[in-house]
Amino acid sequence: MLDVILVGFMGTGKTTVGEVLAANFKRPQIDLDDEIITTAGKSIKQIFADSGEVAFRQLETQVLKQAFTKNGILSTGGGVVESAANRELLRQTAIPVIYLQTEPAAIFQRLKSDDGRPLVQQLGEVGLRKLWQRRVPLYQQVATHTITTDTRTPQQVSQQIQQLLGQEVLSHEI
Repeated sequence: MLDVILVGFMGTGKTTVGEVLAANFKRPQIDLDDEIITTAGKSIKQIFADSGEVAFRQLETQVLKQAFTKNGILSTGGGVVESAANRELLRQTAIPVIYLQTEPAAIFQRLKSDDGRPLVQQLGEVGLRKLWQRRVPLYQQVATHTITTDTRTPQQVSQQIQQLLGQEVLSHEI
């Protein structure tokens, strides 16, 4: 069973914090986007281009369900909450869902020179802020806990998650 599920907007540190938590607790780190790429045999960008967002979200839901059967720390994609089915899965699970919250200005600063994120370049800071504002209530709907990451390092965020959940949640044997 998963120990923790991390949700949040792009650039909030889900993957990096997931890696730190996984290393601290000697658990696998599962990146939902990587799992989708492996399942589809092509990049997310290519899935969108070939099949569109609806097909991508259906695949994302299928892969999310499969991830629930694995052991480790799950880092989701920023858009996982776009799907009502995904939100329902995340709300219904007993696994702690941690929303890594970061203000749009900090996100834009972190991502503005990241060539691997064409959406950031396409939307710009204003568009990014609008998308963030639309998604915030969706993250809040699924989260059991919220942690602000604006000025914290991944190690500090990981430590706060560990304290928040207590050692018993993350210290059971695989």
